[in-house]
Amino acid sequence: MLKTLKGRLYLLSIIIVIPFYFFIYLSFDYSRTMVENELLKSALIVSNQAVENHKRLMTSTERFLVLLAAFPQVKKPNSETCQRFISEISPLYERYVNIGVPDKAGILTCNGTQLESPLDLSDRRYIRDAMTQDRFTSSGVHIDRATGLPTVNFAYPVHSLTDPKNIVGAAVVVISLDWWSVLLNSNQLPENTISYLLDNYGNPVASYPDKAAFDIPKHFNMVIRSHDGVHRVFVQHQIKGWDGQVLLTFMTGIAVDEPLSTIDKRYTLIATTFTMLVVLILILLRLFFLNSISKPLNRLSDLAMKLGQNKYVHAALPTGVKEMDDLQDSFLDMAERKAQAEKKIVRQAQTDSLTGISNRDAFNQKLSEILMVRSDGHQIAIILLGLDNFKEVNDTLGHETGDEVLKTIASRLIACVPSAQLISRLGGDEFILLLEGFDDEKLMVLSEQIRKSVKEPLMASHCEVVVTASIGIALYPDDGTTARELMGAVDQAMYFAKQSGRDAARRFNRRLKEALTKKIELIQDLRQAVINQEFYLLYQPIINKQGEVAKFEALIRWHHPRKGLIPPDYFIQFAEESGQIVEIGHWVIQEAKRALAPIREVYGNGIQISVNVSPMQLSKQQGEDGRLLAELLSKPVGGSPTHIQNGLVVEITEHLLMNSDESTRRALLAFREEGIQVALDDFGTGYSSLAYIMNYDIDYLKIDREFVQKLGEESASETLCEAIISMAHALGVSVIAEGVETRMQADLLLGYGCDYLQGYFFSKPIPLNQILKYQQDKDLSV
Repeated sequence: MLKTLKGRLYLLSIIIVIPFYFFIYLSFDYSRTMVENELLKSALIVSNQAVENHKRLMTSTERFLVLLAAFPQVKKPNSETCQRFISEISPLYERYVNIGVPDKAGILTCNGTQLESPLDLSDRRYIRDAMTQDRFTSSGVHIDRATGLPTVNFAYPVHSLTDPKNIVGAAVVVISLDWWSVLLNSNQLPENTISYLLDNYGNPVASYPDKAAFDIPKHFNMVIRSHDGVHRVFVQHQIKGWDGQVLLTFMTGIAVDEPLSTIDKRYTLIATTFTMLVVLILILLRLFFLNSISKPLNRLSDLAMKLGQNKYVHAALPTGVKEMDDLQDSFLDMAERKAQAEKKIVRQAQTDSLTGISNRDAFNQKLSEILMVRSDGHQIAIILLGLDNFKEVNDTLGHETGDEVLKTIASRLIACVPSAQLISRLGGDEFILLLEGFDDEKLMVLSEQIRKSVKEPLMASHCEVVVTASIGIALYPDDGTTARELMGAVDQAMYFAKQSGRDAARRFNRRLKEALTKKIELIQDLRQAVINQEFYLLYQPIINKQGEVAKFEALIRWHHPRKGLIPPDYFIQFAEESGQIVEIGHWVIQEAKRALAPIREVYGNGIQISVNVSPMQLSKQQGEDGRLLAELLSKPVGGSPTHIQNGLVVEITEHLLMNSDESTRRALLAFREEGIQVALDDFGTGYSSLAYIMNYDIDYLKIDREFVQKLGEESASETLCEAIISMAHALGVSVIAEGVETRMQADLLLGYGCDYLQGYFFSKPIPLNQILKYQQDKDLSV
């Protein structure tokens, strides 16, 4: 629903309305809180009034008792004089229920009301405390036995008239607390309000209204629900004596249901009214949407559909909404502009913007059209031309010069083959020609003319540039009956021309197709070779001058389950071409690491294993979080932490060093920083100089077997080997001669000062189990 404009309009309306409901709720909650706070204040005021009133009574009573105790008449509690005096003054003080003066023993004979017999008040603690502690005391609240009302008794010590230090009794008054209920009635509290008067033990001695059930609240100063179902806010105040003991407690619970009910009804009415308004607004919005948005949009949608289907779009009636009418006019204008633009796009879509000739799309369309009408077997020829090493032109002379070269090549092709049905640029440095009426012989002659025309020097950006082209040729229907088959065939033919040394033209044939099919199958088999454990390693010993085994070279072999043993010279190039050499190289390192531990147990901890590393492994080493470096640095399986020297030596080819890029350089420097030794394999077969050795700190040079095997036959090989060894030693680099097959070769190399020898003279590559039993029996001593 939210994906429609109507649904989003409703959602927007709801989003707008929700804050208003939220504000209504906040206002409602605020009003309730205000009412609760006001009621709490009322409860506090009533409670404070009761406390203040009682404190005033205590203060005035204390003053009264101090004055009373000073009269000479009361200083003889058991005398007729005391009795007569108290009887006379008692009617004068209505607030006091009774006035009396018990003697020091607690016997009351001097009393404001007539006694049938003396009373023993010695058990009254407040009287005892008043006489023993010589201070004003209170009994706390209790129900008076005579009146049945809640009262509070007060006492003050009476001193002897002759000896002020001698206490002869206590002046006692009894005060009724009936003023408490009068105070509550005068405050006009809400209905169901209750109040309690608690004694010093927390027990109720009086309630308001009378005989109200005592319900101890769980919380004070907040709204709670009482056991009778009424919500109240309770407060309490305690009256304490001079010793901190509670004398009495005033507890009041103000009912809040009625005031809050009024608030609830008011906001219920507000929310209901607002909801009705919202519903009304949504109905009006729906009507507005249907008439002002939905219907005009449907009309515009029809126009857009016709525009997208390239149908004729005629003028439409106004919608009645200015914005929609403007949008409708824009659609009509768009339809007119689209018709004009399509004609221009058709021209541009099939033209290469750089050279001005047709592009890949135009060629594919033209080829498909011709194949649809050529069902009679009439031959159609395709020539695919790719410039050789064109990237070097861009890298050395700049892309502007490269663009000039491409433009010139396009012009030369047009001039060289004017009879071509179509000449197109496929992209990059590839051009393709579509021809009819040519047989094999004519095609080869034409291809040679094209090759020579491309090869002629040309001027671009004030520079003379010479480029060559590799050309592939395919014929319909001999090499394919569909556009896809023909394009695949001509592409394979051009690839074969590049593999043949470039600057050549090759006709597609079945033998080429079979070779490429086998190549594809081999690449597919390589994907499963590691998983199926079809690879294994052989190890060839490397002997030092003393005739001792110093190193081993790990050599990979592939035993295919159906095709048998496949030599590495055959499958390594395909592994590098497909990128699978990286995973295979990691497998070789892992296997060599596993073999290192048992080999070192036999030959000592100084033994090393050389592993060949491909250019792709080195170029990817920086971009794969240093995986190659991490594997080379990891501790050998079964090795001990005391193995300081790394057990693997990285072997790279001279060709790799010559064509190294920045990532390769960083990888080799990283090896050097981590102490990993590097050997330069097949030295002398390329065109490198010893400057590479100095720049990269190579540890070992491996003289190529081609020179070693010619020792004793050609003086040039002897001179070259001796010179390589001499120059390497001058640079602090050790030399390994590989391919040593005879005693004479070994003696000559040792005579030149060669450091290590490797070849069939000592051992062919053998499995690990034989390596562990291998005994070097050739005596190299002179």
